Amino acid sequence: MTTWGILGAGNIAGALVEGIRATGEGEVAAIASRSHDRAASFAEKHGIAAAHGSYESLLSDPAIEAVYVATTNDLHHRNTLDAVAAGKAVLCEKPFALNARQAEEMVAAARDAGVFLMEAMWMRFIPAIEELLARVVNGDLGRLRAVLADFGFASGVGSGHRLVEPALGGGALLDLGVYPISLAMLLLGHPTGVSARATMSPHGVDEQVAVTLEFAEGAVASLYASYVAAAPIEAHIIGSDARIHVHAPMHHPRRFDVIRDGEEEPVQVPYDGIGYQFEVAEVHRALAAGETEGPKRPLDETLAVMRVLDDARAQFGLVYPGE
Repeated sequence: MTTWGILGAGNIAGALVEGIRATGEGEVAAIASRSHDRAASFAEKHGIAAAHGSYESLLSDPAIEAVYVATTNDLHHRNTLDAVAAGKAVLCEKPFALNARQAEEMVAAARDAGVFLMEAMWMRFIPAIEELLARVVNGDLGRLRAVLADFGFASGVGSGHRLVEPALGGGALLDLGVYPISLAMLLLGHPTGVSARATMSPHGVDEQVAVTLEFAEGAVASLYASYVAAAPIEAHIIGSDARIHVHAPMHHPRRFDVIRDGEEEPVQVPYDGIGYQFEVAEVHRALAAGETEGPKRPLDETLAVMRVLDDARAQFGLVYPGE
């Protein structure tokens, strides 16, 4: 039974609590926030024994074996470095960091310390994604030619919200675009070319972004993210012999269709909850095996995605405070 602590007391932290408990192999022992009242309220709501008013306090608890970093994007780098220094295994929420330089420092620290570290890219561990990846690897679609994917919704949020504030690492690319970009790279590898265009918000971050990736063997990916417009939140994986239509929500689907010669094969891959239990189960498996990285989401893949995000962001001129 792995004993967990959580840094950050937002909605996503609550979802991860349920994911940990759903595995039957983890216990959430502590929650930390920069506000003790916020941590205490979260602990009461979710039945957690200990509430800390600082991240450092939680990390000093020797009973905590693994930490989930669920803070705002600007804090992932610092929180992860501190957790690694404290000897805790770390599952860090996406985006892994603000930029590749920070991500490289996090990876180097974990590898030097021999401490487990993985990006919380829950999409990678969803059963339907596992199934479609297996079909692609087996050649069921023939030669892959393109990936089309989007993630957009009309958030309606204003000043102060993490999505729109540069100081919090806001913007559509890092928060939402990371999903279609990660899916494209999971299926097609590392791109040889990146093109990006964005519409900037009055707050100074990208409120919508379009990214095109080119790959060595001629495949392409066309990807879109937005927090001001509702998109289908679907994906299409196009091969020379067949294609896959991933139904919404593409980042944690329960079904997809394989379309070949005009005929559709519906594939249902149900699961309980929203699917956080699968990434948590991978952490538990890796820790039991003495591994310091998750082979399904290795740190080098996380770094490759961060470099693409950097490249895209540079093309529309978004620089975060402190970079």
